[in-house]
Amino acid sequence: MLKTLKNLPRRARKAMMYSLQGLWAAFRKEEAVKLEFLSLLILVLILSAVEWVFWKKLTLVAVFLLIPLTELFNSAVEDICDLVSPEFNPKVRDAKDKGSAAVLLAIIISLLTLWGLLSMP
Repeated sequence: MLKTLKNLPRRARKAMMYSLQGLWAAFRKEEAVKLEFLSLLILVLILSAVEWVFWKKLTLVAVFLLIPLTELFNSAVEDICDLVSPEFNPKVRDAKDKGSAAVLLAIIISLLTLWGLLSMP
């Protein structure tokens, strides 16, 4: 247990580096990831000018983070599908379409949250 605690900072740094490498790989490869992070940046800039209570701003940013989060999972599924079956396969197409549907649901959740927050006094 003590050894695990002693190695925690090193392991945390390594885990952070792997995460950043994955994020950078997705950012380089996926146009959707670039667009979603650009949209998130624009949202944060708009929210910095809006006079809302902090919890509304935080809620909106957190919910909009679901979009690139889901896109990262979708991209991972697509990468694995392409590796396993580079030629057309209806099951691979279905798996990719399900990942895309998850991204669409994240977008809908974000827009519904925005609508709800705008509707509040």
